[in-house]
Amino acid sequence: MPTDQIIDLPVIGRAGSLHAVDEASRTFEVLWTTGAQVRRYSWARDEEFDEELVVSPNAMRLDRLNGGAPFLNSHASWSLRSILGVVEDGSIRIEAGRAFARIRLSERDEVEDIWRDIKAGIIRNVSVGYRVHRFERVAKADRSDGGTRALYRAVDWEPLEISAVAIGADAAAGIRAEPGDRETRLHPCTITNRADAGSTTLGANITEKGHTMPQANPATEDGDRDDAAREAAPSQQASPQPAPANPAASPAPAAPDADAIRAEERRRSGDIMALCRHAGLADMADDLIGRGVSIDDARAAVLDKLVDSDPAGRTAEPAPAQARDGGAAEIAYRDAVSNALLHRHNPGAHALDTGAREFRGLTLLEMARHAIERRGGSTRGLSKIEVARAAFEQRATGYHSTSDFPAILANVANTTLRQAYASTPRTFGAWARRATITDFKPVQRTQLGGAPDLQRVLESGEFQYGTIGEGREVYALATYGRIVAITRQVLINDDLDAFTRLPASFGASAADLESDIVYSILMQNPAMGDGKALFHADHNNMGTASAISEAALASAYRAFGQHKGLEDRLISILPRYLLTPPGPRAVEARKQVTATTPSSTAEVNTFSGRLEVIEEPRLIPATGQDPWFLAADPSRIDTVEYAYLDGQEGVFTETRTGFEVDGLEIKARHDFAAKAIDWRGLYRNAGAAPA
Repeated sequence: MPTDQIIDLPVIGRAGSLHAVDEASRTFEVLWTTGAQVRRYSWARDEEFDEELVVSPNAMRLDRLNGGAPFLNSHASWSLRSILGVVEDGSIRIEAGRAFARIRLSERDEVEDIWRDIKAGIIRNVSVGYRVHRFERVAKADRSDGGTRALYRAVDWEPLEISAVAIGADAAAGIRAEPGDRETRLHPCTITNRADAGSTTLGANITEKGHTMPQANPATEDGDRDDAAREAAPSQQASPQPAPANPAASPAPAAPDADAIRAEERRRSGDIMALCRHAGLADMADDLIGRGVSIDDARAAVLDKLVDSDPAGRTAEPAPAQARDGGAAEIAYRDAVSNALLHRHNPGAHALDTGAREFRGLTLLEMARHAIERRGGSTRGLSKIEVARAAFEQRATGYHSTSDFPAILANVANTTLRQAYASTPRTFGAWARRATITDFKPVQRTQLGGAPDLQRVLESGEFQYGTIGEGREVYALATYGRIVAITRQVLINDDLDAFTRLPASFGASAADLESDIVYSILMQNPAMGDGKALFHADHNNMGTASAISEAALASAYRAFGQHKGLEDRLISILPRYLLTPPGPRAVEARKQVTATTPSSTAEVNTFSGRLEVIEEPRLIPATGQDPWFLAADPSRIDTVEYAYLDGQEGVFTETRTGFEVDGLEIKARHDFAAKAIDWRGLYRNAGAAPA
């Protein structure tokens, strides 16, 4: 009568081979198991046995493999870089006791060398990692196939992954190719003891190269003979070698202590979890524990991972109490120190937050010391110049984490720069149209004409198609920028204004640049897409030079009313903004648009409330009379369009630790452009002295 016993087993490996490479789809077929008998050793029973995988759908849990299991590099699973490809969904098939799968290889650059070797037939071996959930055990005496050891038939087992390996029949690579001194992650397996019911060796014609547990006697198996040789002499596989007549008696090995093994496993798991948490690699712990890695090898794996992420290395472990980059505590600390500096720079604009009070009285150098020591560094015995240098270094005093102080200074400089940019007045926003452009390629802006005339449709008549005329203007974004340097001398001299005033002036300069570009269009009168100047007699948007008067404004309104669309139809456009330089022209303008209390019709201010006056110093000419301009509402018709790069509207800043200078470099970059789109929305008068 069958009896059940539950023991703990590791993840096991078997070898296979590659077939049918398809270069176009980067796929190939693998024979990943034949289920052939493999010699193994049981610590729980202290016996050698033959393991046989039952290769049939009823005995195999294929959901994981059929659902896209990974194709790994030599069973390595602690890094995503070890994934070479994937088992294609639903590609598993079983034929005559053999299991096949189709693998699709990744297109990553680092996989190309392996892909070339696979196509060339250099890499040929694969290995499957699997887990056995239930064995049927047939005692040696009950075997009918001539076997000399107990037979363990895996009647419930689960393949986990397939790997490309160097030597598929390595007798010492039985457990996920782990070195022999590593501990092994165990899982429960049920063993059912039963007599042999006429079971035969599955896949007798294709003997698979098995893996042997590293703790076993490293006797090699006959894994190098080809299939033809095996078929010619199948009995040789089952026939045992003759034993000596009187073998020497050997003492029975002591039974393993299951409680001690479990206690050791708990200790190993706890040590690995603590190690990974300490290094900030908590996600790595489960994989190391699951693969049965020893604590010494886990330390080596963690160190390798840290070196990969930090090629420059480090000289000391980070203090465990320190917050990691990007954490809530880290952000709060940087914000608090930044707020203290901004409050010191401009108390009226920046109220002191509660968290910033402890930094209120510190000098820049004292803040630098605090930032270094908070990261676990030491400034004891360092001179001022050495503290300043350490504060600006990318890896402060050899520690793995990035120094806080450059980020704090960059935050303060960026804040003052953006505030200055936002607070600098720009008057063109009222009469020009804002846009964003996705890249730096030239863009076309279309001048839309009016809609075509509606035509009468008679009873049972057809509607006729009409077209909208259009013209085009082309322009592209341009990039402007400068670099601000915050040097170590700034820290030593406690010169806060040196890195607040200068970025602020850069921010104001960026805003002024926008105004310069937009108003230069009105003053320079560039050519339009039709080859004529923006303000041209043929465009009917120039007036006879005069001061701003009722007659001059009436003439301008007349010109607006005569504008036609591209299909030569009148369009209804009237001016809304009166643009003047400050001074006499502005006085004239306000007199014409300000409401009065007339005593007669002759004193009525005709244009009262109809125009909005905008004063702009950039309209002052180098010589001659002050001009004045009229602009239509940009929502009614295009005038001048100004544009930013999509996603980076305004000044964009980047920082780096300086190389040419000892300190922090802050680069201010601004992507901006402007272009006159439609001359019908603008009007110019060269101006004249008042009569």
